[in-house]
Amino acid sequence: MSLAHFNSSGVFEMLVMFFQTFGVACLFLHRLTAHQSSWHALGKAGVILALFGLGIAGALCGRHDSEFALFAGGTMTVLLIGMTIGEGNIDAVDVIRTLGEAEAA
Repeated sequence: MSLAHFNSSGVFEMLVMFFQTFGVACLFLHRLTAHQSSWHALGKAGVILALFGLGIAGALCGRHDSEFALFAGGTMTVLLIGMTIGEGNIDAVDVIRTLGEAEAA
């Protein structure tokens, strides 16, 4: 009888949990730092890496009939929505002249 039993599906489930935590932390880093900082770009690269990791780990969990494949897909959806929603440029403000000011100039 073997004393050490290697559970590969447990490893894949742990990878899903790791990439979920890593992705959400990087999403916060991306969304809450200034656009010009290096942390902003690092957060964006981390979210992309987490999406790839969740896709691969979720597919491997699906091969073992684990429910963590659904959790990985849901987290990928949340991360994609978090990356795409509200990406307006809030740093630059353009001055718009009124019609009266434009004629006076």
